Amino acid sequence: MTSRPDCQPLARAVAKVLNGSLVCCHDSTCRYPEISHFTSNSIQQRHYWWASRNDSDGKAADLDNHAEQSDAGDFSPLVHYRRAQQRTSNVPRRIYILGVGNIGGFVAHSLAGIPNRPPMTFLLPSRLSLDRWVDQGQALKLTTHGLLDTKSNFEVEHVRSRSVMGEMAVPERGIITSLSDSPAPSGEEIIHNLIVSVKAFNTVNALQRIAHRLTRESAILFIQNGMGIIEEVNEKVFPEPEKRPQYMLGVVSHGIYQTNPFSFVHSGHGTTALTILPRRVEEVKPHFESSALYLLRTMTRTPVLAAVGFGPTDLMQLQIEKLAVNAIINPLTALMSCQNGELLHRPSISRIIRLLLAEISLVIKSLPELQGVPNVRMRFDIARLENQVLNIAYKTAANRSSMLQDFAQGRATEIEYITGYFVRRGEEIGIQCVLNYMLKHMVKAKERLEGERHASLLPLKPQIPSR
Repeated sequence: MTSRPDCQPLARAVAKVLNGSLVCCHDSTCRYPEISHFTSNSIQQRHYWWASRNDSDGKAADLDNHAEQSDAGDFSPLVHYRRAQQRTSNVPRRIYILGVGNIGGFVAHSLAGIPNRPPMTFLLPSRLSLDRWVDQGQALKLTTHGLLDTKSNFEVEHVRSRSVMGEMAVPERGIITSLSDSPAPSGEEIIHNLIVSVKAFNTVNALQRIAHRLTRESAILFIQNGMGIIEEVNEKVFPEPEKRPQYMLGVVSHGIYQTNPFSFVHSGHGTTALTILPRRVEEVKPHFESSALYLLRTMTRTPVLAAVGFGPTDLMQLQIEKLAVNAIINPLTALMSCQNGELLHRPSISRIIRLLLAEISLVIKSLPELQGVPNVRMRFDIARLENQVLNIAYKTAANRSSMLQDFAQGRATEIEYITGYFVRRGEEIGIQCVLNYMLKHMVKAKERLEGERHASLLPLKPQIPSR
């Protein structure tokens, strides 16, 4: 690995302390220094300075002496990390998780496995979820390579609309206590660190139930499928910009599927890309809340997540690339009731994929926020996107897409935030995505039919009255 000549002494010092888990930054002028110097121990990306390594009590290793002995000149990203660490020292450590599905359960289980694990609280939406939590032994179960790992010691809360609050309370870790329908206690805790991993269409409703517990100093990490969610949250939950929490985004490429409530299988190893969004796009040196830096540092010191910090524009490209793949595999497998691998080597399906990607590629390359970004046209070329789709379909050949699983359970899908996102953005810039528009409504039609069948709501065949 090569490094800048002027940072080699510091690189050697850091490498000695971190046992070689060093990543050298290629550029000393970074707009997001407090984000881009966070990365998991096992990941090496050229834009990230060094891996976040924590000792047994959860505090980052002290590198002050090594930094002082080094000859780093003005190139001192280590200073950015120390400042971020100082700012997060007084942030409450408890992390709330809204949505303990595939992604939320995987993240919570991973965080529970690190030294000096943060205290965690699951925000469950219904009494049914609470009953399932008790039935499953009040623990998360994750199976990796056939080995079962169980994590416990989580707290749970029942969140509901403010008009009916007071029905349930959870005073102790993992213990559920029923209360009478009395007004909610006035001592509700402020939520400083929140991870949102509910279905995209449930995000607004779920956040509205706890919005009164979020402040400007809070951090919300959105780790979900689909795009366009934050715009909807701004419109319906936090319409006043000066009162909005600090937003974060995450993109997970791990393969996880659920076998039972609160039981998951880690079927494919991947990475977790994270960023902190600036409050205003035009900010040259954005200020990030301490809670956001704490959440970022905690995620990146979790080896299983393989988490990496990115700048907002870089993460958007990762997110939209994943969305383009999902916009093909999810709806096609759901409509054809097939596994991912069955999309391969079929000429008719290949033609459908190319036609859909032609519209998606044109929309992505025309997005105003990506204008001027290097290599966008090459990265989102039709041929490259098609190769991405086929590659993912091949690697997950035996998997059933999340949308197909939603159909099987009679649940609503996230089609409006996957295919629907490209349709909406296309309309904004004058591109009509007629094929994707048709695909979206085909999924919505089948979603309605499968939901009715699952709930046995289809009209019964009229009976002829007996004479």
